[in-house]
Amino acid sequence: MKTQLMTFVTIIALFVSVHAKAETEFRELSSFSEISVRIPANVYVEQGDEQSVELVAKSSTMEEIITEVKGRELVIRFAAKNYLFKDFTPGKIEIYITVPEIGALSLSGSGNIENDGPIESRILDLSVSGSGDILLNDLKANRVKATISGSGNIKIDGDGTADDLSVNLSGSGNFKGIGFETTDVMVKIAGSGSADVHAVKNLNARIAGSGNVTYKGNPLVDQGIVGSGKVKEY
Repeated sequence: MKTQLMTFVTIIALFVSVHAKAETEFRELSSFSEISVRIPANVYVEQGDEQSVELVAKSSTMEEIITEVKGRELVIRFAAKNYLFKDFTPGKIEIYITVPEIGALSLSGSGNIENDGPIESRILDLSVSGSGDILLNDLKANRVKATISGSGNIKIDGDGTADDLSVNLSGSGNFKGIGFETTDVMVKIAGSGSADVHAVKNLNARIAGSGNVTYKGNPLVDQGIVGSGKVKEY
């Protein structure tokens, strides 16, 4: 009887945790142009005149989300003291960010970063460490650097252009930018990852392992491969 009661209480507790009502909270922060996400959240970034940060999560999770600006970088993380507890279940987290300038987007672990509306940036640094995804549409930039370590993905789609694109992959991650028209492209792959790019003038590809580079356009191709990797036309 006691065991059955404990089981019933556990089920009720789990039900309440899963169905806890989400709350919305706005965070007042100093200005920033770089965003580093270190929690499993769905983050939506918009380029706009006035800065704002809106969080949507259940109340117990909201209390554990730290938003702090270091230099020009907004860091979003959990409070270290509780994140390590095995019974901490954050549930669904959504974050809506509006910022005038976007210079860097970084994602650690799982989760997603997406843009809501077009982005224009002189230099944009994109980084994924883990299994998360950065998904961008309508990006215009002078220089874009995309770095993936792990199994995550970076995808740039829509009507986007750049002068220079640098892609660095280590692990099994993928860069998908076949529609992202770029003048000069450099790709470095260590592992089994793949990069789909659109190079207009020059493509420099270096592969160590079984990774693949697929390209669109008619660029001058300079390639170096150690392993079973391939550089092939789309």
